[in-house]
Amino acid sequence: MTIDRPNIVLVSMDSLRADHCGYLGDDRGLTPTLDSLADAGVAYETAISPGPRTFSTMPAVFTGHHQTSNSLAVYPGETAWERRLAAIDVHLGRHGSFPERLSDLGYDTAGISPNPWTSSASGFDRGFDHFVDFSGSDDDGLLHGIADRLPVDTERRSVEMLLNMVAGKSFFTQWENFYDRLRQLTERLSEPYFLWVFLLDTHYPFITSRTHRTEQSLLGMYYSAYRSEGAMRGNTDSLAPGVAASMERSYRDTVRASDDFLTHLLDDLSSADPVTVVHSDHGESFGEHGAYGHHRGDVYEENVHVPFVVHNAGVEATISEPTSLASIHDTVLSVARQGTFDPHASTEPQVVASDVRGSSRAARGERYKLVETETGDRLFDLATDPEELRDVSAESEAIKRDLADTLESFDDHVTEVESLGRAAATVAAQRSF
Repeated sequence: MTIDRPNIVLVSMDSLRADHCGYLGDDRGLTPTLDSLADAGVAYETAISPGPRTFSTMPAVFTGHHQTSNSLAVYPGETAWERRLAAIDVHLGRHGSFPERLSDLGYDTAGISPNPWTSSASGFDRGFDHFVDFSGSDDDGLLHGIADRLPVDTERRSVEMLLNMVAGKSFFTQWENFYDRLRQLTERLSEPYFLWVFLLDTHYPFITSRTHRTEQSLLGMYYSAYRSEGAMRGNTDSLAPGVAASMERSYRDTVRASDDFLTHLLDDLSSADPVTVVHSDHGESFGEHGAYGHHRGDVYEENVHVPFVVHNAGVEATISEPTSLASIHDTVLSVARQGTFDPHASTEPQVVASDVRGSSRAARGERYKLVETETGDRLFDLATDPEELRDVSAESEAIKRDLADTLESFDDHVTEVESLGRAAATVAAQRSF
């Protein structure tokens, strides 16, 4: 039987916390479009990101395989940033990404990303017939040329942030900056097509256009971004209460903006009737556990519990069991090959979130969660302690051992998969001579 392959749209939102989504219990009306997709599709209530940062999560989303926490010293590059990009590139090349497999299935594939970790530099353009990279400085050479003549060190973070803000680049990119380009791209696609869009609106510094500033003022938005920079970058662990409250107002406005993107995109693509997959790559800390942002790499719920919704794939369900975002790889391919998918196939008794730097990781069950850090292990009962404040290891030793076994099995599996991947790459290289 010939499968009539559906069009597929994947929207990845950076730093969107689960507890800011209406379908996951928030009552502030921040995500009406996402909530409507959840109501009429598959809504995962316990979706867990593979890690607390983009470079920990998105390679697993695209390949279905977690990265190891190997030292970056083995990868080429003068800086840690360059070595991290190289490590992602190697991971994607070793395992293959689902855009490559979709291309093999006859899909016209297109992607657009402003995030450096999901850019051409990290190999995320693999498998895409059309890839628009908004993360670099290809279009703002004039700005950097001017900056080169300034009597300041243009390598400083503050100057780079200013240049990116003026150009609307990197983490200052709002979806309005590239939406016309996106529409032009979709108009050229042949069906069936796969479209991936990465949104940075909900990533610090939480900048929104006037259209989407509901709670925050223009001055308040930029002032809180400036005052919170040290904390959000992981350099300090405290903020003045007024600054913290202002920053959270800015964040909520970016959540509204991102949901509005979904409204515009789905309206424009309604005639194509796509299967739509929406998720966040990780969450964001706002003072919980003494941290702000996600640069510390914590694997508490505020950083790893995320939204994940699949709409228009011929099935409706609410899934409460733990589900890793690494399952998106198989979900998308199942939809492409069969026109639908089994929403329960991606659930597990426990799933793992791990910072690829090796500083922290967690085994997350439906009720209990084990968090391992460099300072020790802690077990939490999320049913009675959703804020993860009280260690119940002493009274739940058997549960802790079970979750620890999950982490050990995870280590063994990832190591084995990586070894097999290296061996296969070696054989392929030998055959090429």
